[in-house]
Amino acid sequence: MSVKIEWKIFTAETQSDGTWKSNSPSLAELLNVIASPARIKGPTQDLEYSMAQLAVKGLPYFKITEITSGSARASGNEIGPIQA
Repeated sequence: MSVKIEWKIFTAETQSDGTWKSNSPSLAELLNVIASPARIKGPTQDLEYSMAQLAVKGLPYFKITEITSGSARASGNEIGPIQA
């Protein structure tokens, strides 16, 4: 799974290794601190979605814009909440 978040010109995407990539190196660095797998409390069904949930809580101007799972795609509104 991959989850994208964005705000204005800034975008970031979760990586399967538990890190973030972004069009801004500073944003990727910040997200790797505030929304890393180590910050997720308790078990989760999907690590990357939980990371994205933490990111939008920590950076409220951002929103989840795309969730990709294999060949399936969904908007953030089509996925139920996952505890992060």
